[in-house]
Amino acid sequence: MSTSPHYKGVKNESTIKKDGDNLKINPTALDVTWGNDSRYWSIDKNAGPISLLQVSWLEVTGTFDLGSVTLDTSELYSLKFRVRMKADAFGWSGCPVYLMVKDAVNSKFKWKKVDLSRLPAGREVVIPEFFEEKHLFKPSPDKLIFGLFEIWRGRWKGGLEILEVIIEKT
Repeated sequence: MSTSPHYKGVKNESTIKKDGDNLKINPTALDVTWGNDSRYWSIDKNAGPISLLQVSWLEVTGTFDLGSVTLDTSELYSLKFRVRMKADAFGWSGCPVYLMVKDAVNSKFKWKKVDLSRLPAGREVVIPEFFEEKHLFKPSPDKLIFGLFEIWRGRWKGGLEILEVIIEKT
């Protein structure tokens, strides 16, 4: 029996929490390509954060059934990642990262490009807010799909910590 090199997030009431009209998602609830390979990621499966050591293919996604955790489908929400760039981060210059979320209005994916090379080392920031931007969407009544990607350049990058995902009603 082989073990997958990809980490499959644990989705339960301790990793996905309703906070008023918002959701707070622990990074251990996310699916991480190459996340089970300790050469590429360090994942504290008990509490997070998840730390990128080095990858050339950054793919961190969340797919959640919204049966027990409902979002108001008539309202706009914002997708946010709370992150920290380590002092020894590398490979981000000229390597834009994309935030993606599925919008219920037209059932299409909405993308937002951010430049993580501009993040200050050692400080927690929320993206895309740090860049004075928002990534707005209307949620589906049954499923939430989102992600953080850099899979096109083929360059090695590392030093990113994902601390939390926030789905915030605007």
